[in-house]
Amino acid sequence: MLHANPRRWRCLALSTASLLCLGSTCLMAQTRIACLGDSITAGARIADREHSAYPGWLNDYLGQPFEVRNFGAGGATMLRHADRPYHKTQAFRDAIAWQPHIAFVILGTNDTCENERRHNWRHADDLAMDAAKLVAALHAARKDMRVVLCSPTPMFADKLGLHPERKADLETRAKRLASCALAMQTVAHETEHVEYLELRSTLRAQDVSDGVHPTAFGAERVARRIAEAIASPRTPSSEQRSRLDAQLAQLEVASKPDTFHGFAGITFQLPKTSATCRVFSPIGTARGAPWVLRARFFGHQPALDIALLERGFHLVHCDVSNLYGSQQAIDRYVELHSLLEHTGLNHRAVLEGMSRGGLQIVNWALAYPQRIAAIYGDNPVVDIRSWPGGNSGKRSTSDWQRCLKAYGLDEETAQDFAPVSVERLRPLAKERVPMMLVLGIDDDVVPIAENGDLLAARYTKAGGSVEVWRKPDNGHHPHGLHPVDPLLRAILRATGFPQDITTTPTPSVEFRSGAGWHGDSWRMQVTKMRALAKQHPDTPIVFLGDSITQGLTGSRNRLSRPNGTRAIDKAFGKHGAISLGLSGDRTEHILYRIQHGALQELKPKVIVLQIGVNNVVSGKHTANEVLEGILEIAVQLNLQTRAFVLLCGPFPAGKRDSATRQAIERIREGCIALNNTPGMHGSRGMHNIRYLDLHGLFLNKDGTCNDNMRGDRIHISSKGQQAWMLALSPLVELHLNH
Repeated sequence: MLHANPRRWRCLALSTASLLCLGSTCLMAQTRIACLGDSITAGARIADREHSAYPGWLNDYLGQPFEVRNFGAGGATMLRHADRPYHKTQAFRDAIAWQPHIAFVILGTNDTCENERRHNWRHADDLAMDAAKLVAALHAARKDMRVVLCSPTPMFADKLGLHPERKADLETRAKRLASCALAMQTVAHETEHVEYLELRSTLRAQDVSDGVHPTAFGAERVARRIAEAIASPRTPSSEQRSRLDAQLAQLEVASKPDTFHGFAGITFQLPKTSATCRVFSPIGTARGAPWVLRARFFGHQPALDIALLERGFHLVHCDVSNLYGSQQAIDRYVELHSLLEHTGLNHRAVLEGMSRGGLQIVNWALAYPQRIAAIYGDNPVVDIRSWPGGNSGKRSTSDWQRCLKAYGLDEETAQDFAPVSVERLRPLAKERVPMMLVLGIDDDVVPIAENGDLLAARYTKAGGSVEVWRKPDNGHHPHGLHPVDPLLRAILRATGFPQDITTTPTPSVEFRSGAGWHGDSWRMQVTKMRALAKQHPDTPIVFLGDSITQGLTGSRNRLSRPNGTRAIDKAFGKHGAISLGLSGDRTEHILYRIQHGALQELKPKVIVLQIGVNNVVSGKHTANEVLEGILEIAVQLNLQTRAFVLLCGPFPAGKRDSATRQAIERIREGCIALNNTPGMHGSRGMHNIRYLDLHGLFLNKDGTCNDNMRGDRIHISSKGQQAWMLALSPLVELHLNH
């Protein structure tokens, strides 16, 4: 929805006209993007501001035909009567003179100050007026400029290490951010060519350095959110709301205002079934007017619902209490769907069901598969005999009696009331409806063997796509996926908004002493490796990867030595090898380095690729996303080199039954398929790659990590390095001699 693939954007440039089209929106090439703001935009407290403040990262991420410039001014305010109004800064004058096509404005943090040194908040009533004047000045420079007013980024008074006075100050100021956001929303709603972008939920406490300023990693998160907004302009939600109001008036249905975490909505009753419904509108509606229908327990674990509202989805709830997914409940959804479709919302809805809500969403989807965009079940009930019947889980006698009544069953006939069958699921699979399931492994209320796992297995057999997040050591509660990002991406992807986070070439913002770079940044290391490669262009063997690969040589002596003592020296010193491993790298970073790094200077015969564990551990990417990233790397290596690619990773990581190990095992299964699927290589341009399954080198028979792994269960030991090189040697020798 808000995230299109920038790599695809570059491919869409038209040779006959200087335009770039994204959906229904055309952007001029070269599209100039101005980032206006305070020290957060300028990159305060970030070591490499030019590249790692959010505008710099965004510039590299978008590439051609975009140009992004940073017009941040430390301490600046939106308020004109505050101590440092942005409109009086040189940065603002420079932005006006540049006449950008798109302007992002992040101001408000300094406006919240009211202390002995800064007396800004006393002018807070002028926020909307002053924001409107700022927008007017931008539009005076370019009348069709697309202006995006952003909320201030969040403050974290509970950040560890803050001085008590700083903590107290931030506690007070953080409460004022809502007023700043509301002022930006108001101006966006009232002004043409102006949009609002919510950033208050973009950062986490670990993403800021002092409770306010983003680290380089936080700046990356802000930039990704802004990249989403660039790709998907949103239209005012007032059109859908007006249609809904008109529809209800025509049906003589009364409604009353409602709110959900700051989003406006209404509550009303359906005229036929009398079901109580709630509809909440986003600040701006995303392309296609997508919506999510939440079954039961509305407001519980709301992170996903809030994130979807922020991205332009409508959020809908219909009361189906005590109906357990029976025909009466389905009838309510039928009536609601018809009403909402007439107001302009999408024909296909995203269904979200926690616990007993699973009965509702599954039965509705089976009855009307063509109306479903995606299904998210969270410890969902699938079989009424399991819950509330209590076959293996906990019986709820009162719910069981109500459930029998709703279905028109008795104790005897209920035992033959089978759960979803493969045949009943086939029409849903034929509609290509993806299913996402979040399951607590130790759920003894709604046992997953009779419910979630059963549904996943049967939907897979029916030909459907299922993605499952299993939570070790979790029971029926807590619900939700934490963090919610992977689930959010899956739903956005299912509703037509690409989420190519692992396959888009992206520079890293890594900068830490623990990376083993001796004070260098990631970019400095990339530059040094390219210079080294230029000095040794005929090096025949390249090791490409993350810290596991970097560990073969360290960052200072990346070339193998003929008489050296390291594992890489003993195995390949006589031939010549170079380690292009970088700590923290993920698939998207490797793709960027293929385009801009040392491989541009080399002509290797063999490339050993080991990547993916950081995608899982720090990126929280799903197994499918990581596998796509690995495959994209293989494609690009085949396109840009003539080398034979030996894919070795990711190696095992985490405890035996951990979510990390489960994800890596699924990646491994996908990599094995590379060797076993005829035609796959040629169809994706991968004719020169082989996956070498080395998991056995690092695991005991019981699945625990052996001493070839370090204690962190991520990196390999020196003994593990020797075992790795020994396993590689025959294949490397074979392809060196070809």
